Amino acid sequence: MARMRQTRHPEFSLWQSAIDQTLAKKKGGQTEDVGGGGAVQRPDPGDPMVAATAMIADDIQDGRTPSADVPAEEPAARTEGVGGAVKYCSTIWWEIAKARVEGNAAAEAAWRARLGAFTSCDPRYSEAVEQYVEFFKVKCDKVPYRVWKNIGDFVIDWKMPANATLAIVGDWGTGQQDAKALLAAIARKNPDVVIHLGDIYYSGTEFEMENYFYNIWDQELDLSKTKTFTLTGNHDMYSGGGPYYELIDKLGQPASYFCLRNDDWQFIALDTGLHDDDPLGAKPTFLEATEVQWLQDKINTAGGRKTVLLSHHQLYTAFEDIGGSYLNPNLSKQVGPMLGKVTAWLWGHEHNQVIYKPFQGVLGRCIGHGAYPVGITEVSDNPHFANVPLEDVRLAKGDSFYSHGYVIVELNGAAATVSYYQDSDPEDSAMFTETWGTGSVA
Repeated sequence: MARMRQTRHPEFSLWQSAIDQTLAKKKGGQTEDVGGGGAVQRPDPGDPMVAATAMIADDIQDGRTPSADVPAEEPAARTEGVGGAVKYCSTIWWEIAKARVEGNAAAEAAWRARLGAFTSCDPRYSEAVEQYVEFFKVKCDKVPYRVWKNIGDFVIDWKMPANATLAIVGDWGTGQQDAKALLAAIARKNPDVVIHLGDIYYSGTEFEMENYFYNIWDQELDLSKTKTFTLTGNHDMYSGGGPYYELIDKLGQPASYFCLRNDDWQFIALDTGLHDDDPLGAKPTFLEATEVQWLQDKINTAGGRKTVLLSHHQLYTAFEDIGGSYLNPNLSKQVGPMLGKVTAWLWGHEHNQVIYKPFQGVLGRCIGHGAYPVGITEVSDNPHFANVPLEDVRLAKGDSFYSHGYVIVELNGAAATVSYYQDSDPEDSAMFTETWGTGSVA
């Protein structure tokens, strides 16, 4: 079954974005969806050009170098399959695009000579190359990260009601129908606040931010009544971060990190996406030193409020690994000393829902299952790190994919009821519910 594929590789994610945007614009981009309005539709994963990038993404995720496998002659369909031939076309055109960006005329000429054997390549690849080059022209040399000027900056100038309802969803920005349906379900819960934990695929370009996030967000949520925010994921930074900051300005969000408060609670969003630029994951992400200082101030000035941390990246994991470990040592060193004053920490990044028992001094919750499609054979039933304690709560498996889901936090003074929903269940039936604010974390 054709499906969306991503990889944690900045350059190739941009190539996927270039292919996607070329196809979407070529088709005119207008379609009707369940929301009843016109919207740009993400190209069908079954399109040969999209499917080719998916195959290359799999190679990159598995540690293979796609260009090393390109044959000297176009493979016959009977030996490599039609998909294999299309994959090699995309690989060669991506090499041409990279050479153009680097100004390496010799490399471009060499790859174009190789292309001569591939006579069946789609002519739209040349347009995708131009789009890829344009992405690099506008990509910032430095992410326009915002540093506070006064330590009290980025506390949202809006007080949450004492009985506010918050919806939190992670890794939602696919632009696919499942994402739209999930957001519509969230909207029917009538939340006061909706927070996205980051990742708008493939690389957070202006086109993707506009069409696969903001337009859908605006269509499904009444932004005049509902406060909405989005954190930085790694994919949001692959295009340089400029489009992300344009997006949060439209949402009225002051920075990539912020604090949302009422008299009893504060929800503190952290920017873990800024320093995730290692496709192999060998260098775990971390916070800017000024942001750690800002966070410490929010903890120190909580004034009796209970604190919930929000981020894209995880502090720890049972199912993936962070530079070969279950724990991010950088985040642990920076934030660990404050966790005794933190009630819970919600993160995404892994496309899974994992409910952890108290560990490393905090209740950790992975909720990166917002919309990205994950096959039922892709996540092991057995944790990779058995020392990380789990609650016995697992996402449902469909015929091919795991369910998607989100979290609803209902504040009631100093207590909070937290409900976990998955799209395979009736909308009023939570798969797991817990109460925060009534006990301590071991």
